[in-house]
Amino acid sequence: MKKVLIILCVAFSSYSYAQTVKDGNVSTDSQRFLKEKKLDGRTEGWLIMGNNSLLFSQSAFSNWMAGGVNSFALNANVDYEFNLTQGKHIWDNRILLAYGIQANKDEDTRKNNDIIDLNSSYGYNIGNNWFLAAAMNFKTQFSSGYDYATTPNTKISNFMAPAYLSFGLGVDYKPNDNFQVNIHPLTTRVTFVLDEDLQTKGSYGLKNDGDSSFFELGAYLGARYKFQIMEGISYDNRLGIFANYLDKPQNMDIAYWGLLDFKVNRFVSAQVAVNLLYDENQIMKTQVKQTLGIGFNYKFDNKPKEETTALNIIHEQPILETLDHQKEITKNTFILKDEPLLNQTKLIIQ
Repeated sequence: MKKVLIILCVAFSSYSYAQTVKDGNVSTDSQRFLKEKKLDGRTEGWLIMGNNSLLFSQSAFSNWMAGGVNSFALNANVDYEFNLTQGKHIWDNRILLAYGIQANKDEDTRKNNDIIDLNSSYGYNIGNNWFLAAAMNFKTQFSSGYDYATTPNTKISNFMAPAYLSFGLGVDYKPNDNFQVNIHPLTTRVTFVLDEDLQTKGSYGLKNDGDSSFFELGAYLGARYKFQIMEGISYDNRLGIFANYLDKPQNMDIAYWGLLDFKVNRFVSAQVAVNLLYDENQIMKTQVKQTLGIGFNYKFDNKPKEETTALNIIHEQPILETLDHQKEITKNTFILKDEPLLNQTKLIIQ
């Protein structure tokens, strides 16, 4: 028995890829999922993923000499992706919604997060993970935003004020579902300000009082990278850069979004979100938003279960049989002489 364990350890240590059992044999070119991965690492067919989270933070003080204000904050987030791969055609869609409120003692409830972000892009594979691409993006918010430093509070934003609708043409580099680069040298962007209280000259780039929209033609460069730092900790970040050909193209709009997710278990996680934005049409300063919370989290996807691996069979069904002094050497296959082997298992030489 000791010989068997030593031989199996040596054999498995020589492999750098997974093996699966098919028709009684161990296959070295196995797929990770039952769905075929035909197009440069992307899953053929629909890949649907979703993340729903409800995060909260709270602080309370009683006779605390160092001081402090009782407060409570609640943030809800919805992040869905619907990605289709069909032959050389891909169609990626993402819905990102977020809303948060914060309540401090002796103050009115205020919002601390407000996002509506819809993305859709089509690509045609031209080889080596490159795609001819057309993309659409829509951004706005759910409710009014105020400057609380003034008395009375001043309204500075609202639903559809502003709202941004962009269309872009160019190429995308998408080697897999977790990484992409977007190069769109022809991109139109329309800024809408549909709240009459905010339709003043200079507000979000408006040229005149009473205008409700503002048109831009330029270039867009974007990127997204999702990765796992370690077990239970992942990071998802996006970067977007837009330059307006028609007016001061050197003054680029830059937006960055990052989400660090700490998974406690299937339903509980902690999240840290960071947003950076520079847009001279809004304010000639870098805007920064950071949120931290712990709460309930539910993720789902339609990835099929993995195939049964040789290691699983070793662990779950150790059925042994003895071969009587057989000597068989074939291309890419060997059978160990005078040693008990697992039933219906062949070791394939790398």
